[in-house]
Amino acid sequence: MTGSELTWQDLDRLISSNGLTDQGVETTRWALMRLRMLLGDSWLARQYRKQGWIPGELLFAGTHVYGLPHALWFILQLDHAVTEPTFTKIRAELRRGADPSMWRHTLLQLEVARAAQDRGSIATFEPAIPGSSRHGDLLIDGDTDRPWMVETTTVPRAAVDRDWQSYEDGLMAAIRQIELRHNVTCTVALDGHMVKDDTQAWLDAVEAVAESTTGSVGANPVPSEIGVVTVHRGAVPVGTVRFTGAVQQRDGWRRLGGTLSAKAVQVRSPWPAWIRVDCLDGLFQFTDWAKLEPQERLAEIAAAIRELVQWPENAEGVVLSTGPAVSLGATDPTAETATTRTSDGTFVRRLLAPHLRRETLVIPLRNHDNERAGWWEHAYAGEPGWLDQDLKAAGQPRLRDLRNGPN
Repeated sequence: MTGSELTWQDLDRLISSNGLTDQGVETTRWALMRLRMLLGDSWLARQYRKQGWIPGELLFAGTHVYGLPHALWFILQLDHAVTEPTFTKIRAELRRGADPSMWRHTLLQLEVARAAQDRGSIATFEPAIPGSSRHGDLLIDGDTDRPWMVETTTVPRAAVDRDWQSYEDGLMAAIRQIELRHNVTCTVALDGHMVKDDTQAWLDAVEAVAESTTGSVGANPVPSEIGVVTVHRGAVPVGTVRFTGAVQQRDGWRRLGGTLSAKAVQVRSPWPAWIRVDCLDGLFQFTDWAKLEPQERLAEIAAAIRELVQWPENAEGVVLSTGPAVSLGATDPTAETATTRTSDGTFVRRLLAPHLRRETLVIPLRNHDNERAGWWEHAYAGEPGWLDQDLKAAGQPRLRDLRNGPN
């Protein structure tokens, strides 16, 4: 599943030939130009050569309804962060090329910094921890009684999951290249995975169909034993699902518990400390725990976090999240808005953009009335407004004005 390197011109073609309004194309081009200025003209090629992948936040900006807010959010937050001197080292590391782990870590740091901005606090990056040779991820000052530290981390997919994701990322990168070479649009639905040679044979068949449909219109399915790629010559209907991956099932606590135990050692410092975790291993999607009501989920996860991890005295709490998760069909903010408060913590669900939502659990370790627990709750409750606020500050239209079709 190989192809030539993507260029800035390829990204421009992807955003200008799909579901964006004219203003959406203009705004996305503006954002990509800002990214080129921030990371350098050679960054895209260097990122691909060194790491073998391009972040989906950029690759899907013009082709997936949930991709555009991801891309704009990252670029706008990066643009803001570079004004903070302590971000210089992180920017330099990004410019050299980021592997998936570093990319996710940077996204989380930017997210927490944006939450601090929302709460009227000041965030500095990678502060030196007094009395040690270690650094934290962020130091937050203002809006609470004293400065406090945040450690950010991700529970990534296990090796089997990373292989799974790598397969689907590679498949989609190859499909994007076919789209660009033949000016078609492809939709992909997977029920499983195949070995490399069989996958390449399927891609060759897709390319042959894409080439043979020149001058025609309509949908042309190319089936395989693990799914179907449909080649569309011409526009696809608004709201069409472009990619459906194969379903997985996962264990919940084991890997999260190991991650938190490691962080419990790292957060020892003179400052109060919170751990901000994105759970990308399926905890929020593919476990029995995910099917419980919010108050039951809070009770179970809070008990495990408090009782099964040895926390230092300065550790105050844990914030768990799905990250901005794709939820196709989720378009009604009222239906997707929920806040549940119990003695175990707070559950917050918000629609961030059409088809993109976040669930967040704020778990104080000892004192439920901890003011920083309230800080987290209010920040994530207000997250749906962040992107439009940042677009307005940059002189750009609202998100709803950037895409064709219903919002």
